[in-house]
Amino acid sequence: MYNDYWGFRKKPFENTLERDFFYYSPEHKEALSRMVYVVKEHKSGFFLVGDYGTGKTFLSRALTQELSQSEFKFALVTNPRLSISELIGEIIYQLSGSFPEKEISKLVLIHTFSQVVEENYQKGLYSIVVIDEAQTIEEDNLLEELRLLLNFQGEDTNLFSLLLLGQTSFLEKIDKFSSLKQRLSIRYHLHPLDRENTKNYIEHRLKVAGLEKKVFTDSAYEEIYAFSKGIPRQINNICDLALLSGFIKRIQIIDKDVILQVEKDLNVSSSVKEG
Repeated sequence: MYNDYWGFRKKPFENTLERDFFYYSPEHKEALSRMVYVVKEHKSGFFLVGDYGTGKTFLSRALTQELSQSEFKFALVTNPRLSISELIGEIIYQLSGSFPEKEISKLVLIHTFSQVVEENYQKGLYSIVVIDEAQTIEEDNLLEELRLLLNFQGEDTNLFSLLLLGQTSFLEKIDKFSSLKQRLSIRYHLHPLDRENTKNYIEHRLKVAGLEKKVFTDSAYEEIYAFSKGIPRQINNICDLALLSGFIKRIQIIDKDVILQVEKDLNVSSSVKEG
């Protein structure tokens, strides 16, 4: 709606997974480097935690882009609120391309999983199991089953790596399963962006969208950071509404006053949802 007015090729602040828009802060680079290390060195596991909207899912997609599809096979589970059999069945399907037979026992499923990762390995494909939104796992014994899956490895090498991504609350859950936590020896805690990287994040997305000129004043950047607390998803919401407001008012610069009005609008929207 406002692309032509501002001179964008595409909207800069959509909450989508378009890779070109992803901004790699120093923390995101560190997290991705650790994920790549785990996979390329065939480590057993990794877990990443961070607040809602900090970019964990983006990193899981970035990992798939970083690695050669001719060497690695991914199973990416984005909704782990499943039964044990459903979860293992979904992983088997993504790693092999075939769903296991219906109504087979959990034991058979586990052995099928073992066969799939071993067959992939023999074909030169290293299997990677990524479970996003891990904090939503409802059954505690599902985490124990994931630990048991890690027992199905080769004599001298791992046949797959398990990567768990979750919100900060996942730390409390995994602390109850020390045996699994020990297997996920490489970890990272992703924090919100700081003040400088919040500004860099906004300018990066504006540039990718096709805009080189300055749109936000320094005071606007300060207010965006203060209100968003450096969470990229919230930054996107603020900046998108600010650009819409600027388009409607036919102004060329987004200043602090515009951001303050956007904050009021967002607070009203939150109140309506809560009500």
